Amino acid sequence: MNGKLYNNLGICSLSIAFTLQQVDRLSLSRALLIMPIIAHEELLQYMARKSTNFNSIEQIIVRKPECFSNFNARFYDGLTVSLNAIQFLSELALIKLESGDIISIETLNYEKSMGERAKKIFNASSRIADFVGSDTANLYTNLRIEL
Repeated sequence: MNGKLYNNLGICSLSIAFTLQQVDRLSLSRALLIMPIIAHEELLQYMARKSTNFNSIEQIIVRKPECFSNFNARFYDGLTVSLNAIQFLSELALIKLESGDIISIETLNYEKSMGERAKKIFNASSRIADFVGSDTANLYTNLRIEL
């Protein structure tokens, strides 16, 4: 399946909104890490499991190294759609941008009509929020994102 169609503006918008609702506020640099997480099916499946627990980003990278081997490429592939999703959510008044942070101002509830993929993302959102909640410099270093 074509990744650009599968990981589109709608899916990215949902993933950012669902994750942001778990923490209420995320820096833009952390929000940009959500798309590369959901773009990897095995990593999304792992994060969606209720039994998934972790104490640090390093622990997940050690447990699932195959999910992070191309994270830098996924980051850059999803950068445009992530920024467009943030702008879209802002236009819909679901979020607002303030001092480099994205703030949730309206709740977006999961509905069955959104589909199975949206359900996985919704189920994974609390663990994704924990994952991107780490120190930003540490995240970008451990994920080997080339700036």
